[in-house]
Amino acid sequence: MKAIWALVPLIRHQRKSVVLMGVLHALSAVLNLFTFLSVVPFLRILFGATTSVDAAREGGIIAVVSQAFDAFVQTQGSSYALGALCLAMVGLALIKNAVHYAALYVMAGIRTGISRDLRQDLYQKLMDMPMVWFSESKSGDVMSRFTHDLMEVEHSVIGSLEALLKAPLLILVSLGTLLALSWQLTVFALVLLPISGWFISKWSKRLKRHAQKGKEELGQLVSVLEETLLGMRIVKAFNAEEQFKRAYAERNQGHFRATRRMHRRESMSSPMSEVVSLTVMAVLLAFGGSLVLSGESSLSGDWFIGYLVVFSQIIPPARSLSDGVFRVSKGAASIDRLQELFENASDVLSDPGDEGSEAPRLTKAVHFKDVVYRYAGQETAALQGFNLTIPAGKVVALVGRSGSGKTTVAHVLSKFANPESGAIKVDDVDLRGVSGKSWRQRISVVTQEALLFHGSIADNIVLGDDKPDWSRMMKAAEAAHVLEFVEKLPAGMDSLVGNSGGKLSGGQRQRVALARALYRDADLILLDEATSALDASSESVVQQALDQANRGRTVLVIAHRMSTIRDADLIVVMEKGRVVEQGTHQVLMTQEGRYAELHHLQHA
Repeated sequence: MKAIWALVPLIRHQRKSVVLMGVLHALSAVLNLFTFLSVVPFLRILFGATTSVDAAREGGIIAVVSQAFDAFVQTQGSSYALGALCLAMVGLALIKNAVHYAALYVMAGIRTGISRDLRQDLYQKLMDMPMVWFSESKSGDVMSRFTHDLMEVEHSVIGSLEALLKAPLLILVSLGTLLALSWQLTVFALVLLPISGWFISKWSKRLKRHAQKGKEELGQLVSVLEETLLGMRIVKAFNAEEQFKRAYAERNQGHFRATRRMHRRESMSSPMSEVVSLTVMAVLLAFGGSLVLSGESSLSGDWFIGYLVVFSQIIPPARSLSDGVFRVSKGAASIDRLQELFENASDVLSDPGDEGSEAPRLTKAVHFKDVVYRYAGQETAALQGFNLTIPAGKVVALVGRSGSGKTTVAHVLSKFANPESGAIKVDDVDLRGVSGKSWRQRISVVTQEALLFHGSIADNIVLGDDKPDWSRMMKAAEAAHVLEFVEKLPAGMDSLVGNSGGKLSGGQRQRVALARALYRDADLILLDEATSALDASSESVVQQALDQANRGRTVLVIAHRMSTIRDADLIVVMEKGRVVEQGTHQVLMTQEGRYAELHHLQHA
């Protein structure tokens, strides 16, 4: 029942509807009970059973009701009583089904509301995860959990809520009636029910284990597919098709075996529940029938049949409840996977988020003081005693070989993670005590891959602004040389960029990304190899836009091509997470050190 408890916070949002549905189902259960007990008056009419006055005094409410009905039959006649009973049954059926429909109507709102809240809750958790978590997670597995597992929860767990809420009410009403009819038989039946419940519980646990295995195999399968789609050019370039086919076939076969075992268990659950239920019914019929035949029971033959009819009505809700438990157990594996998705994040992945003070404005400088940062699971620190000062209003460029720690500097400066030791200070304010979201409002980022989102060019430039300023957006677009190509488009700034900006060229996407950074009018701009993925023509246009936009701004450039940072106010050379050289282009070239070596390698 862990899965149901996991949904309790979401059910609370629907508590008024849940209470209303409970009342309607309870009323439906009572009306349902009267419908099935109507078999007793039919038997009394057809077989002419009667109850004496003395029996009525000694037999309690059952005998009193029987005597009252017998008096009605004798007064009005059997035919009239039979017709009146039939009309009463039709009216009762109309009322019962109207109440049942009302309960289903309310339940539809509860189910869809819980599904909506669950999806929203998971998405909000995803958005609140730190950047390091996304680096540690497999996107294919995350997608599998957000699609297949979430659909499984909606189908198995939320789809079973009606049975789990309705069945207990029907069972309680029926048990109360059975106790009133014959407490001896009911106590005997209650001894049998836990035994049948034990069998069902054992089967349910085994089903959950197989469901969990199937979900894990599916996540691995989706991961292989995602890697294939993302790296298809490399796969074909290295003739690795057969290798990937074998890997996919292996995962696919594993998913097939796990899913087959799960479906076999699931298919067996309903027949097993029916066999157990009918066995309990047969044992009760044998025991109760022997009591009636021997005269040891207070029930007459017609009431014993009524008792069996009412008891038989416990079986459908009991089966529905057991089937719901089976389905919940199957869906519990998906709930566990969704929870594990976020609970497995270690303390290293923590992100201050909204915690901390308001970020200061950058007016003097950003100081890195003995910063040490280590990625999770790595023995060697990416930054090892890193020291650097970025003066306000200056352009500072980081250069170095791959793996020297350049991108890690931008990572910790963006406050996607805190340093292991050391400090990053903005105008003497330690960023550790500053809210991550507040600080990121002060900076803008342009990365190597200019990712645009589905929508218009204007939408992408004003990203994150709930109240866009059209004038400021046009100034940013002009500064980034976006207007040069936008003016040639039929829809102008409202032109759609397509999936991931696929309708624009690489240079156009990069200029839109630069305009997005300029629109924010941030204190600090981070350029992470912003032109390294472009061809010479596109690079020239984007670099020109960058040079104009950077004037008078505080800019940190992570450079791949030396030609793009010749005019930087300060060039910093990194190696193994440390600063090994710094100065202007002319100074570093005259020193003939690491920078000069890198420069000669690119221009050889």
